[in-house]
Amino acid sequence: MAFSLEIKFKKSTSKNYPESLKLLQTFSNAIISEAGDSENVVTISEDEFIKRIEAINILWGIIGGWKGSQILINGKNANGSELNAYSTIADCYKKYKTAIIQEEHCFKFGNREGWGCKFLGEISRYLPSSSWDRGRYWYEFGYFASEVIWKIDKEKIQSILDREIELMRVSLCPIFSYENVKATVNELPEFIDTSKDENWEVIYEDTIDGPLIERKAIKIQPKINRSNNIVSISLIGKSKESTDEEDEVTDQRYIPEVTFSDIGGIDDIVETVREIIELPIKKPEIFKFLGIKPHKGILLYGSPGTGKTLIAKAIANEIKAHFIAVKGPELLSKFHGESEENIRKVFEEASELQPSIIYFDEIDSIAQSRSGDETLRIDARLVNQLLTLMDGIEDYGNIRIIASTNRPELIDDALLRPGRFDYSIEVKKPTLEGCYQIFSIHTKDMPIEPGFDKRVFSKNLVGLSGAEISFVAREGAYNCLRRNVDLRKAINDGELEKIDYTSFVVKEEDYRLALSSIHQKST
Repeated sequence: MAFSLEIKFKKSTSKNYPESLKLLQTFSNAIISEAGDSENVVTISEDEFIKRIEAINILWGIIGGWKGSQILINGKNANGSELNAYSTIADCYKKYKTAIIQEEHCFKFGNREGWGCKFLGEISRYLPSSSWDRGRYWYEFGYFASEVIWKIDKEKIQSILDREIELMRVSLCPIFSYENVKATVNELPEFIDTSKDENWEVIYEDTIDGPLIERKAIKIQPKINRSNNIVSISLIGKSKESTDEEDEVTDQRYIPEVTFSDIGGIDDIVETVREIIELPIKKPEIFKFLGIKPHKGILLYGSPGTGKTLIAKAIANEIKAHFIAVKGPELLSKFHGESEENIRKVFEEASELQPSIIYFDEIDSIAQSRSGDETLRIDARLVNQLLTLMDGIEDYGNIRIIASTNRPELIDDALLRPGRFDYSIEVKKPTLEGCYQIFSIHTKDMPIEPGFDKRVFSKNLVGLSGAEISFVAREGAYNCLRRNVDLRKAINDGELEKIDYTSFVVKEEDYRLALSSIHQKST
């Protein structure tokens, strides 16, 4: 089916309306309406779309937010994010036309062809070049036809590629060949005989069937050469024997030191999070017995400082999971395609060092709702990539996703449907009991004056966030320090070593002074 694009918009009171008409006139099939109620229309062919993609994006950027503006791709209503997907391919083709070595422009990595298009990267056509290579490889898709014969599931590989071709809109590219993709898939081996080919080994998993534990072959992987601890042909998993390389993997894992004892005032939320995240990783046999898949992710939302990040870190500590904290802006790159590649690398790292928790802090910065007037936003492509990765998260292994935001209304609805972020949990400011728990946690090691009633004082903390309560406790201790020591004089005269710590007793007045500074900041 030939590609076609149609843009329609009516007369507008916007000061940019004359500019939109001027731009519209530069297209070959533009119809400008003289009547106020009629529509201005432009129909753009595939060839003109590729040649004029910058002008098209500018036009839609101007009129996309106006009431009644409409965009149709191949005769169907579309939105800005879909236009953006096609624009990416058009930009890529224009770079192909100016490339010095055109044959290598479409390669995925260096001189490696991939599947015929650099945007088809969900599955690698090749084997890993080292044990640290991450990703999904063609040999992972298959099943045991017999005890030692692994059959490659080419239909599954092709279906994933088909989905990626559709998602990335690569069919728009004039040089893309679907037949070449199919031919490349057919070049893969039909079977791998692990009893005859010493380059491969079988991976087993213990499964529970009532009172019995059965050891079952589940997949194959390239074998490691253990004589010198280097990869024989390539390796994605780790050997059962302990090696220096495996120790290096362990050293790379980051497990936060925050525990649930460091969190107070949100016990009900902690219980829910532990049920969703911790239980499937600690006791996966429960879910196998029930025949269900665990939830993939949780969105925590609420005011700043309520403990969302602490919850994510504490659950990672409890289950000894590798913790990857991602701030949205860190993923963004000015170079084409690198932002999407960055987010794929996050999932690949989590897969390599699983069990893992990926924590997206302030996810609203990269996953806002996609709409027609946001055509040029790079994070629309990031949302598409994140949706794809979350849909296929089971293939990455024992990974769970936690995200946090202060603005849940900005999140794209597609991320919040069941099967992605299954739970959206509000982390509220603590109650009176919660304030007491948080204040007690942060003051437990302080030398406080006898008779100071933390529970009574906590009544003054209601309405504050956990971070603000932590500040009151910490600043109260600083006030005690300032009250007992002339810090400026001690520093300038070099008398810090002569400080008498026995006089340091934190009083209620120190905490009240800290509390007053919080109230001053909020007014």
